[in-house]
Amino acid sequence: MRFETGNLLDYVGKAPVVITTNGTVRKNGKANLGSGNAKEMGEAHPWIETKLGWLLDQFGNHVHYLDENIISFPVEHSWQEYADIDLVRRSAIELVMLADQSGWTDIYMPLPGCGKGGLRPSDVIAVLAPILDTRFIVLNKE
Repeated sequence: MRFETGNLLDYVGKAPVVITTNGTVRKNGKANLGSGNAKEMGEAHPWIETKLGWLLDQFGNHVHYLDENIISFPVEHSWQEYADIDLVRRSAIELVMLADQSGWTDIYMPLPGCGKGGLRPSDVIAVLAPILDTRFIVLNKE
């Protein structure tokens, strides 16, 4: 895992990007994109909430390839909860499997579960370090 400074939105269309998500599907079938990077990405790409809602309904709260090299990364079971470190670990393992299958070499992502998720960065880094190799670039906002 590498660390760089940058904005996740700047990498859309250039490389795979990961957005942190929760497992909530609203009554209208659309995913609840929360208030962090998923919300920002959803505002820029309105189709995400519909696609993610369908995937969550069909396959559960897992890492999903959405489209246009955008990947969901569950950190919360519900929008009403804080991030779950065990879910972050499982999502990291699923993300590595997807990256291996897809042949991706540079994957951009936020530090999952921190910020509004409530997890301490040092705890998340300790969990991710043995899982994510140097293909994974964690972006710190400028």
